[in-house]
Amino acid sequence: MQRLLLATLALLGSATPLRAAPVELIENGGFETGDFSGWSVNDAQGSAGTWFIDTPGSTAPLSDNPTAANPAGGAFYAVSDMLNPGAHVLVQDFTVPFDATGVQLTFQMFVNDWSNVGPIVDPAGLDPEVFPNQHARVDILASDASPFDTEDGVITNLYLGVDEGEDPNEYTDYAFDLTAFLTPGETYRLRFGQVETEFFLNVGVDNVSMLADAAAVPEPAALGLLGMGLLGVAGLRRRQAA
Repeated sequence: MQRLLLATLALLGSATPLRAAPVELIENGGFETGDFSGWSVNDAQGSAGTWFIDTPGSTAPLSDNPTAANPAGGAFYAVSDMLNPGAHVLVQDFTVPFDATGVQLTFQMFVNDWSNVGPIVDPAGLDPEVFPNQHARVDILASDASPFDTEDGVITNLYLGVDEGEDPNEYTDYAFDLTAFLTPGETYRLRFGQVETEFFLNVGVDNVSMLADAAAVPEPAALGLLGMGLLGVAGLRRRQAA
């Protein structure tokens, strides 16, 4: 009886754990619904501009500035555009699963500063009433942070500045391991934001994905072996008792 139980436990211990499929935490990360489903758009008071859903490679909706094509971008992406100074943020809340062992964020983005003077990062943050102030930023925020918070509500900053190079810039692929900054079971906010006081600043965002890894579990076959072993032990005990 002991040999049977020990053999079953040995098989279970040698079985390869089965990793659960990563869980996607971002809704509509490619904007392929053709709208901002899952996202919220916020514009500072007095801003003459906002975020738009557009087709990769087309001109920006208000300024007619050119934008780069994106072979991996599908039919739609999000882009900011304006006619006057302002500040604009694109936000989505997400909750980390209780069993998450890691969280990975990826996205594509370009930041076209048509003023050619940025980045200018004023300590006031995303405030278009402070001159000069010309930059974009990507942040993880606390769940109760305001959309324009750049102080205590910022858990970690992932991008701050503008893309260097001749506009329109190509998309850049970004990848971040957020595991050290997030607590399983807690809710946070992902923010793409910008402020422009000098001239046009077009930010394009596409293919946003945040995957949470779950803890490994034993393979079903291994659990079956354990069950069979325990049933065998129970049967032996019954026969011995008889």
